[in-house]
Amino acid sequence: MNRIIKRLAGVAAVMSLPVTMLIWPLGMEGRSYQSDKVLSADLTKVEAPDSLVMMEEDSVGSMVRELTDSMGTLTDTLVAAPARRPNRTITPVDIDDNKPVEVLHYFDKHGDPLPEPVRFLATLDTVTKPKSKPVYPLYNGVSVGLNFADAICLAAGQTYASFDLWADVSLHNWFFPVLEAGIGFADSTPDNSNFSYKGKPSFYIKAGINYNFLYKSNSDYQCFLGLRAGYANITYDVNNIFIESDYWGESQKFNLTGLHAHSFYGEAVAGIKVKIVKRFSLGWTLRYHFKFKTVSDSLSEPWFIPGYGASSPISFSLSAIYTIPGPGKRTEEDIKP
Repeated sequence: MNRIIKRLAGVAAVMSLPVTMLIWPLGMEGRSYQSDKVLSADLTKVEAPDSLVMMEEDSVGSMVRELTDSMGTLTDTLVAAPARRPNRTITPVDIDDNKPVEVLHYFDKHGDPLPEPVRFLATLDTVTKPKSKPVYPLYNGVSVGLNFADAICLAAGQTYASFDLWADVSLHNWFFPVLEAGIGFADSTPDNSNFSYKGKPSFYIKAGINYNFLYKSNSDYQCFLGLRAGYANITYDVNNIFIESDYWGESQKFNLTGLHAHSFYGEAVAGIKVKIVKRFSLGWTLRYHFKFKTVSDSLSEPWFIPGYGASSPISFSLSAIYTIPGPGKRTEEDIKP
């Protein structure tokens, strides 16, 4: 009975007192328990209730076992229960090609350094690709021009000239089929030559196409390259042909009149067009000529070819232009890059 009381008192002391206070005196095993006596420890006093004296040993033992089992179950539960971890959320890593990136600007639009870098968000593709399709309608108008460059050259002393009218059709303000037609003449005595040349007014015609690099811009302005194929029907006289023989000591002078020739030639051109006022514009064109073939009914070849020129393969033209615009116009959507 004493052993049971000691165990029960020890359990009660464990439940209510710190472990360091539970120091039982030695030699308590052989003492009998009385209800009016107190079990004492060096540091703690524990008294057994009077009601426990009347209990049977079996009942007390049963209570101790139940209390021990309960405490063991609670201890096992506390030890066995693992710490509950919070649920982790896994976020997949996505590669977004359109995600804006941060860009630091160290200079302003004038190239001057900024007091401090300026950050802004920009798309990955900061260079917008230009649209390849045209922004003007297929038929965008007709232009008619008069080439008067040789009039200025005649006033400066040139002895030959070509004057022509031309017309082109604007296709998308991109491609310009061109037709030129005119008359050329000459009256010259070339330097270091033994003849004088008189080219009667002769007809020539050219056909070709221009490529406008400013096809998305204002149609009143052009910067173009082009090609031409030309044909000239030439009537000319070669006069005062002077032939001198040093061996015989004789000289001879004669004329060749009413000569005819046909000439085929090509041109590579580069030019610009600038609006002056309303529908009137000016155009400057640089031309490089090259001959294909010249056929003459005599042993001579023409010195001057209308629309081509004389000895130099390079010429220029200056034109006054009047434009009749087409019915179509660009839309605001087309203007956007």
